[in-house]
Amino acid sequence: MSTIIQTRQLTKKYREQEVLKPLDFSVEKGEICALIGKNGAGKSTLFKVLAGQIMPTSGEVLLFGKSGKEIEREKKRMGFMIETPAFFPDFTAVQNLEYFRIQRGVVDKKRMYEVLEIVGLAKEKKKRFKDYSMGMKQRLGIALCLLSNPDCLVLDEPINGLDVEGIIEIRTLLRKLNQEKHITILISSHILTELKLVATRFVFIKDGVIFDDLSKDALEEKSRKQIVLTVDNSVKVAQLLDRAYGDIEFKVLPNHVISIQNHIESSGEINRLLVDNGVMVKEFRIEALNLEEYFLGLVEESNND
Repeated sequence: MSTIIQTRQLTKKYREQEVLKPLDFSVEKGEICALIGKNGAGKSTLFKVLAGQIMPTSGEVLLFGKSGKEIEREKKRMGFMIETPAFFPDFTAVQNLEYFRIQRGVVDKKRMYEVLEIVGLAKEKKKRFKDYSMGMKQRLGIALCLLSNPDCLVLDEPINGLDVEGIIEIRTLLRKLNQEKHITILISSHILTELKLVATRFVFIKDGVIFDDLSKDALEEKSRKQIVLTVDNSVKVAQLLDRAYGDIEFKVLPNHVISIQNHIESSGEINRLLVDNGVMVKEFRIEALNLEEYFLGLVEESNND
């Protein structure tokens, strides 16, 4: 695989605040890479540095293996949507795209109609922008990104503020761009459950530091099923589990609830162990962690380190 985006020891400081700490990060061709973090984690700052909207304090950015002066030429192969584009409210989709086509020096007029078709707005091309739904506005923003026929899209929070229908539209569109048009996508959001449905890689960022980087398979493995128990004596259960399984991973939660992260395949044995030792098991279930719970767990772990 070839590397589309790469940062080397990238930092960004605003006065005394270090928003990005020395960051080594890359996106490979063909990925839908999700950058996940709470507001203020450094997502938008990283995207603005990649787009050249702000300068890094130190370190470097490479696009398609090029840096320095050569990077400007490579930026033409990128489509950035960092903030909602400033479309003219009284213009139609075509009029808006025509304005940006001329401004950006895109020669082929047919490209406007092609991108409207790709994002599913061909039938809405004569409707004024101010009459668009939020989801349609976001799709027009992605159409604008596609005008120059990019190899890679960088989208900052494209599903923020959308209703369920709008989110599904954007999700479907991103999959289509990736699978049919072979466009690499770097996307940020804090709507974690939604990203799980579209991304192939998950990068977690907090306070300007990447603290986990997982493939879809690795994420599924880490956020796989857990055993959740409600018992009458959680201290006794903790002792029994430690004695029976040397490598067991579990958490004692309030109200005598215990969650066990491994040995899921031994759930029947664990239940028998507790009952045979006089523990009253009020509830015993196996459930899947969702991405949000996994992420919050990571954040808490990093806070405790």
